[in-house]
Amino acid sequence: MTNPITPLYKKRIAARFDKSAKSYDLGAAVQLEIVQRLASIIKDDIGLGQLWCDIGSATGALIDDLTPLPDRTNFICLDIAFSPLRCAVLRGDGVFAINGDIEFPPIRPMSLDGAVAASMLQWVSSPHTTLCKVSDLLKSDGVLYFAVFVEDSFKEINTLRSNRGLPPSVWLPSEKELFSVFESAGFHILKESVQSFNKTLQFNDAISALKSLSNIGATAVAGKLLNRKELDELCGDYTSMFSVDGKVSLTYSSIIGMARKCRESS
Repeated sequence: MTNPITPLYKKRIAARFDKSAKSYDLGAAVQLEIVQRLASIIKDDIGLGQLWCDIGSATGALIDDLTPLPDRTNFICLDIAFSPLRCAVLRGDGVFAINGDIEFPPIRPMSLDGAVAASMLQWVSSPHTTLCKVSDLLKSDGVLYFAVFVEDSFKEINTLRSNRGLPPSVWLPSEKELFSVFESAGFHILKESVQSFNKTLQFNDAISALKSLSNIGATAVAGKLLNRKELDELCGDYTSMFSVDGKVSLTYSSIIGMARKCRESS
């Protein structure tokens, strides 16, 4: 199972996140709410003298909800975009930044006590391979906290894309598919930790909804880029199909939980 994210598109993703670094937190209200949910269940699991990694950390907002960190505990913020990491290292003591790609991780195997992957599996070429890489980095009893956008996310955008013969913009699995990918990569998801996050945002017009995605780098996706005429047509269809009381909607749906490493990935 692969995602339609190639190395070329990955460069576009990095460039988009670099460009939006300063405004990311302002335009990422949903992502920040998800991060706060994650932090609330992670906090009690971080021990003294541990090493954790926030994979695809962006500006490192998670750290704000976890600080102060326990004594001698360090947190690595790892991201393919450099500019957001400048913000991340200012979040607190014990925070370090690495500009790198989790698919080619610049971290020593079996060195992490825990890892966090918040809304980032959409941006990798192969979610399965990436999870195997994460498993390799974790100690034998390591844990991975995750939040993954699932099949109902961006349903408005993907309906419009489907009508134009375009594939979904990013990997949006069903819950069953998501759990299967984790298990095949050597993780056991603790079912009692799993929770759903659903939110629909309202915007004054279609272009504002698209710009909200652009603010978090989400326009940098695989597939055919639209020219100006096609974009205008898409906005017109967006308004006619998904407008209620003069507002257009954009849906987010995520699964949040914790998985424990149960065997070496293969």
